[in-house]
Amino acid sequence: MKLKDERLINYLKKKFEGKNIDIENFLSPSESDLRDAKLLKNIGNAVNKIKNAISENKKILIYGDYDCDGICASTILYLYLKSQNANVDVFIPNRFEYGYGISVDAIDEIISDYSPELIVTVDLGITAVEEVEILKQEGIDVVITDHHIPLDEIPDTIVVDPKLESDYGFDALCGAGVAFKLVEALSSREEALKYVDICAIATVGDIVPLIDENRAIVTIGLDKIHKNDCLKSISFLLKKLDISNVNSTDISFKIVPRLNACGRMDNAIKVFDFLIETDDALLEEKYEDIESDNTARLAFIDKGNKIIEKSLSEYNTNEPAIIVKGDFHEGIIGILASRVCHEYGKPTIIFTKTEDGTYKGSGRSIESVDLHKTISTMTDMLENFGGHKMAVGVEIDADIFDEFKARLNEKLKEEFSESDFVCNNEKVDITITDDDLNEIFYKELSLLEPFGCENEKPVLAIEQEKMTTERLSDKAFKHYHLFTKKQNSLTAFNFYKFIPIIESTCKKQILIDLSINTYKQKSSLSSIARGIILGDDISLDNNNRADLLSSLYNLYYSLFDFNNKDNYHISNDLAKVIQEKFSESEFGSLVVCSNNSDLEIVKKLNLQKYYSAKTHSNGQNTILISPVGVYKLDDVKSYKNIIFLHKHFENEHLFYSQKLNVYESEKIDKFYKNLLSEDREIFVKVYKLISNFIGLKANDEIDFARRISLKDGSLNECQILYSLIVFMELNFVEFDEILNSFKMLKAKKMELTSSLFYKEVNKSE
Repeated sequence: MKLKDERLINYLKKKFEGKNIDIENFLSPSESDLRDAKLLKNIGNAVNKIKNAISENKKILIYGDYDCDGICASTILYLYLKSQNANVDVFIPNRFEYGYGISVDAIDEIISDYSPELIVTVDLGITAVEEVEILKQEGIDVVITDHHIPLDEIPDTIVVDPKLESDYGFDALCGAGVAFKLVEALSSREEALKYVDICAIATVGDIVPLIDENRAIVTIGLDKIHKNDCLKSISFLLKKLDISNVNSTDISFKIVPRLNACGRMDNAIKVFDFLIETDDALLEEKYEDIESDNTARLAFIDKGNKIIEKSLSEYNTNEPAIIVKGDFHEGIIGILASRVCHEYGKPTIIFTKTEDGTYKGSGRSIESVDLHKTISTMTDMLENFGGHKMAVGVEIDADIFDEFKARLNEKLKEEFSESDFVCNNEKVDITITDDDLNEIFYKELSLLEPFGCENEKPVLAIEQEKMTTERLSDKAFKHYHLFTKKQNSLTAFNFYKFIPIIESTCKKQILIDLSINTYKQKSSLSSIARGIILGDDISLDNNNRADLLSSLYNLYYSLFDFNNKDNYHISNDLAKVIQEKFSESEFGSLVVCSNNSDLEIVKKLNLQKYYSAKTHSNGQNTILISPVGVYKLDDVKSYKNIIFLHKHFENEHLFYSQKLNVYESEKIDKFYKNLLSEDREIFVKVYKLISNFIGLKANDEIDFARRISLKDGSLNECQILYSLIVFMELNFVEFDEILNSFKMLKAKKMELTSSLFYKEVNKSE
């Protein structure tokens, strides 16, 4: 099928501008895109060495890495050599015993347990200069196959690596890709294609560029899997995971994490054993072992995330990097670092203590910061170090952790500017319409598959104004259906904080991910909302009720003495405050806009690039566009300053100054008292409503009031919230933030006038 959609064609033209990539060939990857394996440097010598070992029945040991790529590479080469009746075995090091690569300790075990005469490495070895010399001194021949970047000195043996200069013309193969080409050189392309399914999984999993030969490998491999002409273990795995039409996204998020889990939790050799298995009963047994490790991985990740969140509660946004130590499982510190780096937009290193008493860390970086280059200048502090621009592994003495953290942050400040650490809003690649939310457009989009590194799925967005919303269910209270102008439904997971802006008339772009869901052999288009982008020229509804909701909520908390008035500032020139704070630093200041009057102030300052529908975890300067200016301290904890452009009661925002410097104007707007009621019957009715809806899930008090208002219809959310807060102060009810619902309390009868909040509202005429 030829690509017809002009938007997609123009997207590809722009994407590949200046690159030697033919769009028609890109859209039709085939076997003709596979390169000649014999052009890889040294591969002829490797073939001769391996063939001689086979013919002489020498003991061959494949030494593979413990990640998905290394395991798959080991599988490819092992299955081929076994088919040639070679005397072959596989060794995959336990990361907790031997670490990455060829280690001296591992050599002792290899000699003792396997007595190899030839070792062929896959996905590692390019830096093992000393270790290769030790093996040679033991009389063991070595062939290195790897895909990582060589250092100035390479091992003195046969080395096959596409990164070495040659006539091959493509240097981005993964480790399994090199093993795949080695099989081709040892036999034929036809023979190598028997293993292209497993090579495709590794190619996606190792996040190498999905262009050129890699794109062909993945396309051919997926086709082989779709035809069920693949390893029995792969078919078994897909059935277990209920994947009927596997694509690169399934590989990335469902398959690869499981293949990596054993190496992270226990021993990766279990995955190799599973991949080569053909017996149904043993496949079941070995799969359960993998799932057990994957479950453990998820549990350790959850535990680690909680530790990190606690560590970051006092996070200093002035620091360019996030460096955390804790009691983490060593196998998941890279996953944790990746998550924090993505969420906070800062280079991140997560450290855990080893049995030797050192701190071992895994780091991830952002596109603008070469973390590897910076840390490589600190060799005097490093026990071990490796990696590349975006990911590093580092080991330091435990006693110097604080010094290492301070020195690295100082170096990053010297080498980079604040702007390098600002997360830019996601750019939209293609704007679609309501009419594109169908399978016809999806099929056009699918012609760009497989998606992955350097061929990311294009970012789609649909422009909307006011949208209607509906919760997925009472239990899934944080998840919504968003309805477009033509009543197409977008599923929006964890969108509860965006709902006020979604329901306002403010123009916005909803980022969308399209996919096909198949259930009982019936397919349907799935449209998932991924985020919101606000334009420069926006407007908000002047919603008195929304303003009042904000005021009621904040006024309640302002009644309590937090002894924090030093952090509370009144200014009659908030525009000047904003200019000063934003010019001082790119981080630390949050401006809250809740109506058009607020927007007029920031529009005059030409700060539209800071518009956002959400706060940022890294504390970068933000102009938050929100029709309801209510936030918990957790939502703003990464900022130092919060500037409210609206004001309804004196000191209503005082409670934020527990943690932040708060700025607001001296202006006191009209209090919309007509939206409330002092009628005792209203309080009685609200109390009964709360009793009837105990257990109803809600995000907070305001959300509960809105939900009750929608379910009952006779009271507005302001009346309900007003009554609710009075009941909370008088200890009649309590909001449980763990269960996300209200519960009734046993309390003695009290008059409404006993409530400070009630009295404060009713004196504000």
